[in-house]
Amino acid sequence: MTTFITGATTDLGRVLVREMVQQGEALRLLVRADSNRSGLELPGVEFIRGDIGDAVAVRKGMTGCDRVCHLAGLDTSPTTMNGDIHHDLARLVMQAAQDMRVGSVVHVSDLRLLNPSGADADAADETHTVDPARLNKPLKSRHAADAVAREFAAKGLPVKLVYPGLGYGYVRAPGQGGLAAWTLLQFANGGAATIPGNGRTRLPVAYFKDTAQGIRLAHERGRSGEGYILGGETLTWPQLWAAIADVLGQDIPTRQTPLWLARVMAALPAEVLDLCVRDWHVSAEKARRELGWRPLSFRDGIAETWEEYAALGMDKRTATPERAMRRA
Repeated sequence: MTTFITGATTDLGRVLVREMVQQGEALRLLVRADSNRSGLELPGVEFIRGDIGDAVAVRKGMTGCDRVCHLAGLDTSPTTMNGDIHHDLARLVMQAAQDMRVGSVVHVSDLRLLNPSGADADAADETHTVDPARLNKPLKSRHAADAVAREFAAKGLPVKLVYPGLGYGYVRAPGQGGLAAWTLLQFANGGAATIPGNGRTRLPVAYFKDTAQGIRLAHERGRSGEGYILGGETLTWPQLWAAIADVLGQDIPTRQTPLWLARVMAALPAEVLDLCVRDWHVSAEKARRELGWRPLSFRDGIAETWEEYAALGMDKRTATPERAMRRA
C-alpha cells in the first residue's frame, strides 16, 4: 500500500505521516525544494520535489499509488495565493487521480465551510453548509475545491471529504502544535491565559492523531462523495482551560478578554479568534457511525500532548513554544 500526500509539511500532515509510517505504510510526499523535511525523513517515505501546482510532479508522485491524501489546501497563505488556488489545486489532484485510477482519495477540507447550529438547536452535521456569498475569498476558493471533489466523485473517482476540527497536539520541529502551542505550552511557561470573548461559544477541537486516524478510516470505510466532520468535543474556553489546568496542576484561568482586544494583543492566532465569533455546535456522529472513528476526549488528548513534550525534558519553566519546537 502506497499513499501520495500533498501538504505533508503542515502540522496535521506531519502527524499523519508519522502515524501512517507507524502502520507500516509506504508514502510519497510532494515537497517544495525549500520545504523543511525535518521529522519527515522516516522509513518508507519518498520525497517528490515540486510545487503542488506542478502537474508533472503531481503525476510522478502519484504513479503507482493506491491512495491520495490531499492536504495542500491547508498550506496556502492568503497573502500569496490567488483567489482560485484551492479550486485549481483540487482539480489538478483529482484529475491526476482519476487518470491513474487511484483506489481512494481523501480531500481535507475546512470546517468553516459548514454552518453550526445555534445553542438551542440540535448539533449541525455535514449537510449544514454555509452560503458561499458569506465567505471571504480564501474560503470561497476552498468551497469551490469541495465542489470539484464532489464533481469527480460523481464521475466515479472514490473521493471522501473530511472536515477537521481546530487541531492540537505534539508536532515535531518545525511544526507549531496548533492550539496546544498557544494554550498548553504558553500556560505551562507562566504566560498569560485568557478567555476570548464571552466564554460561552464552543469550539470543535480535534487531536491531530485522531484526525489522522479519521483520514485513514475515511480511506477504508468512507463513502464516495460524502463528507465527514472530524471534530472531537465541542467545548467552551472555560472548559478548555479547565482541562489544561488540570493536566498542569495549575489554577483554572478566569480572565476574559473582549475579542477585539484579543485581536489587538494577538493573544491567539487570527484563525482561532475568527472561530470564536460563532458557537460551533457541530456533531461528528456520522464519522463515529460510518467510519468507526473514536477520538479521545480533550482532557486525554491534551494530557498525551503534554507527556510527549515533557518527554523532551521540558518542565513548566522551559515550555515556550519556540523552545519546544527547537528541542523536538
